[in-house]
Amino acid sequence: MEVHYDYKDTSFNNPVITMGVFDGVHLGHRMLLRRVTDEARAEGADSVAVTFDPHPRIVLTGDPGHLSFLSDIDERIEHLTTTGIGHLVIIPFTIELSRMTACDFVESILFRHLGVQHLITGYNHHFGSRHQGNSSTIIDCSSKMGFRVSREEAFTVDDEPVSSSAIRKALGDGQVEKAASMLGYDYYIRGRVVSGRKIGRKMGFPTANIAPLFIHKLIPRAGVYAAEVLIEGDSVWHASMLNIGLRPTISDADGRQTIEVHVIDFDADLYEKVVTVRFRHRLRDEMRFENVDALAAQLIKDREKTISLLGH
Repeated sequence: MEVHYDYKDTSFNNPVITMGVFDGVHLGHRMLLRRVTDEARAEGADSVAVTFDPHPRIVLTGDPGHLSFLSDIDERIEHLTTTGIGHLVIIPFTIELSRMTACDFVESILFRHLGVQHLITGYNHHFGSRHQGNSSTIIDCSSKMGFRVSREEAFTVDDEPVSSSAIRKALGDGQVEKAASMLGYDYYIRGRVVSGRKIGRKMGFPTANIAPLFIHKLIPRAGVYAAEVLIEGDSVWHASMLNIGLRPTISDADGRQTIEVHVIDFDADLYEKVVTVRFRHRLRDEMRFENVDALAAQLIKDREKTISLLGH
């Protein structure tokens, strides 16, 4: 896949194009992109995906600090590379771009600069000023420019349409297995290990405190999870227990949520390392225990269940 950062400096062969943020690059996105590549192959054309960076909501929201997404642009590129799409065009999203009408965007960027010959949209795709553009709008615009427009139907899992918002909701509810069934892979967080209070080590459960690299990365619901960790420079996924929350038993409850992972049967120093943590199963809610001994006893049970669930 060739990545293009300047849409004005591109030259495609009768391109079949789709566009969207592709947050998470889930199974619905993959079905849409497969349609694009199949159509392009049949037409002897280039297959092109158009996306935006940063996420439009970050630009359009006055206070974006509370926004959470499934993936940053680097993660989107990683996943899109595996879809078979030939070209990815990344358009910088700005306030000025957001003020373009849907037809202006189609004519100025998709038609004049990218040379679209066939545009395939998702079932719920909206774009342009105030999100007024949709597949019907595009059909109206295309009639003046002479390119084809197709609409892909929804991809469903258990009769529910797959969408980035549905996946975000599942993760917010702690339903990591449901999220994985819609993503097509286990949801993950990539972050750097930062210094902690080392209380877990004193209890026999050393933990690594993780600071996500993407400040808008969605953090699943607080609780304890069976997870797997990949350490930078390594190729082995290690069985792990992950805690998201306020550590009510051992913390002075300063209100800051932490992400801590205990890598089972692993004692090397991870400080400053970049790790990827993928969520496999939710074990339980975060709990307050009477004392540290009671917490340690529960952690032993959590570890046994994690090993049983992960099979290693």
